[in-house]
Order: sequence, then structure tokens, then C-alpha cells
Amino acid sequence: MSRICVLTGKKANVANNRSHSNRATKRLQGVNLQSRRMGGVKVVLSTRALKTLKKLNAIQKGEVLTKKQKKKAKTAARKAEAKK
Repeated sequence: MSRICVLTGKKANVANNRSHSNRATKRLQGVNLQSRRMGGVKVVLSTRALKTLKKLNAIQKGEVLTKKQKKKAKTAARKAEAKK
């Protein structure tokens, strides 16, 4: 199985190790992949994709406000305060 995120397509990055004498040797920077079950199917996702999915799920449930919702609430509070 290749180490690629199913959702975002992230894969390992090729970088250089640098020694004290500044010699370069190639190395791989792997992706932080986690396997989760979603809808009965095992999926391999990067932690960034998992975090985004959790946030979107929370927004959909109404547990977390979006930026627009926060702004509307703030302006409504200011208007209510101004009426007093």
C-alpha cells in the first residue's frame, strides 16, 4: 500500500539531510497518515484531512460557528447594546 492520503493526495516529500560540513544526502519526509473507518470502509487519511473533516462535521452539527456566523452574532450583540 502506498503512503498517500486518499482524500488530499498528499505523499512523501524528498528533502536533503544536511551534515555539519553541509553535505546533502537525500531523504524522505513522510506524511502523517492515520487509518480510520468511515462508513464501514477503512480509509487512510493525513492528520490534516482528519482535522478538516472533524471541523466540517462540527460545523454541520452546529457545534462550531463559521466566520460569517461569528461576525453576524457580534454585530447583533453590538446593535442590541446600542439600543440599551
